[in-house]
Amino acid sequence: MKPTLRKQMTRTLFFGATLFLGGCVTSEENPSDIDPSFAQVDIDAQIAGRTLAGSFELAGEWVGLPSLPAEAGLQTSLSARIAALGKTTALAKRSDPGLDAVLNIDLEDTAKGYATVYAQYQLLLVKVTDTAIVKWDDKARDGIDDNENILSFKRVQIHPAGKVETAQFTDGDGDGLVSPTPGRKNLAKLTVTVTDKGAMETASLVVDAGADADFDLEGDNTILKAEWTRAVDGSLRASSVFLDADGDGVILDHSKDCLVEVKHAVLRPRDRPLVVRADFEAKVRLMAGKAGEEPVTLYYREEMIGGRINTIAIKNGEGGSEIKKGENLTVRLETHVPSGKDTLKSADIEIVMNPGMDLNSDSDDVCLEIHIATRKRFGLEREAEFHFISAEPIPHGREPVAGRFHGEATYANGKKAGLSGEFSPEGFSAEFAKPDGSVVKVTYGKNGGVVAGG
Repeated sequence: MKPTLRKQMTRTLFFGATLFLGGCVTSEENPSDIDPSFAQVDIDAQIAGRTLAGSFELAGEWVGLPSLPAEAGLQTSLSARIAALGKTTALAKRSDPGLDAVLNIDLEDTAKGYATVYAQYQLLLVKVTDTAIVKWDDKARDGIDDNENILSFKRVQIHPAGKVETAQFTDGDGDGLVSPTPGRKNLAKLTVTVTDKGAMETASLVVDAGADADFDLEGDNTILKAEWTRAVDGSLRASSVFLDADGDGVILDHSKDCLVEVKHAVLRPRDRPLVVRADFEAKVRLMAGKAGEEPVTLYYREEMIGGRINTIAIKNGEGGSEIKKGENLTVRLETHVPSGKDTLKSADIEIVMNPGMDLNSDSDDVCLEIHIATRKRFGLEREAEFHFISAEPIPHGREPVAGRFHGEATYANGKKAGLSGEFSPEGFSAEFAKPDGSVVKVTYGKNGGVVAGG
């Protein structure tokens, strides 16, 4: 089984508090590009090597980058949620057959045009109460089971530990009825609420019974609207909305492929104490006949305590946002820091990769190039930009092994240094372009320390 929505979101929060930890400082930012306190520092091969190694370490985050299906994985949650709620549409009947339940009928409101039918019964460890509001007409009085015109239906399930699940059907098309009528469109609004230990989750859907006018048979049922919220102690903590993205007015239709837009927001996630808010947007293709799902687009943004903003965006080779099978795309991870007291100004990582032919698996994902750019407010190193091109495609979950690189760094004394060459498991073989313009060959270890030359 694939991860739930919140677990997938946790995997998607790409670096959060651990990436680019430059720390917070108390001194004010020097308004000049040149810091006099570093004026006499000689930018040698050792300093340049540390800059190179730091950038390469960020490149190694390819190992921790979630696979595309996990990042765009809300499609799994959508499908599962709709399937679970779709099953609940059978509740529009007075009582499940075969249960030892006594139906009670309240006729006090028949003058108002309706009667109330309710039943209580015990399932394994769950107490259930069903309540149906029935239109008081000839069908209600004819003695035939299950042909009544139902105005609304509600089921409440109480678990021993205190969790309460409520599913309620109301009219969704303005005819005042929940019961479907053959030969026309039949819409019902389904609201499911789960409360447990101070948390409340609410999902709301508008469902069409389909041509067979039967909510129980989901083969031709369609979902037209879907929303979800989570509140804790009365305070909204997360929300999702699922939207039609292909213009056919339907979110889910098992008879054809459907393009769905998903928007998710979460405040103060429980497992990310440094995140103030996270927003996730994606488009997902749900395949006909429950044949699977594919991520199509992805955008993610989170705001951290202290003001850092982290984002993830994906672009294909033509500059569009659609993820295409077997075609290279660029995953861009950005951190921007508005605070003048944070060491880091910004950090950008671009990962050129190929998602392979299976967008629901990372087994054929490969990384081809990694580009790193950082800007800092304090310390000796102020700007660095390095480009790493792998000699061989890097499978998902593995570190870069060998390839070429080139880049340049600017330091607090205004001096610049360049490095280019090859990397391997042992370290770096580089040409070091000194600030004075001269070039020397240097061999570095994996940590950027000078092994020879310089």
